Amino acid sequence: MQTPSSFNLRPPVAALVAVLFVAPLLLSACASAPVGYSDFDIETDFSGYRSFAWVPSNTLVAATPDPLNPALEPTLKTEVRAYLTGRGFRYVENPADADFVIGFQVGSTPTVRTTAFTDNYRQVRIIGTSRTAEVVSQTGEEGGLIIDIFDADSGQKKWMGWSLTEITMADRMNLTPLARQLADVILQHFPPEI
Repeated sequence: MQTPSSFNLRPPVAALVAVLFVAPLLLSACASAPVGYSDFDIETDFSGYRSFAWVPSNTLVAATPDPLNPALEPTLKTEVRAYLTGRGFRYVENPADADFVIGFQVGSTPTVRTTAFTDNYRQVRIIGTSRTAEVVSQTGEEGGLIIDIFDADSGQKKWMGWSLTEITMADRMNLTPLARQLADVILQHFPPEI
């Protein structure tokens, strides 16, 4: 790997280049990836959980006034099932034969991001007048997925995981990549390590 001196840059210039160009790229990459979180019943022994099924009714609960894509529930089931069976859990059709059952909750809210640019390098021409400030507003939508795990015998919630992320039109058109990404970041916390 080359060091900054091999690019013939003085150390302060190399540091400035890193701060101005590399750091924003790294920060933007980190900011765009969803993060999963979880909470669980600390009294539960998850080592006995080997088989799972879906909550028998209302597997997907929506906390949004907008209509849902009808493909959302089957896509979530496919991705969660693939993740869990890949980790050694067994899917069963009948919830009575499962150790735990899984349900989903989804919701979304509109977002607005406003940025003000006030430097001299970004002057805006508005009807022949030069201004040194620019305000840019972007609208979007933030969506969340919650995965709930209930003990099949008692019906009590034993674990929940969640993640929030920005939802784009491309995500709405092709649900699978986002569903897979959210399932992965959420379920990496299951079973919890106590």
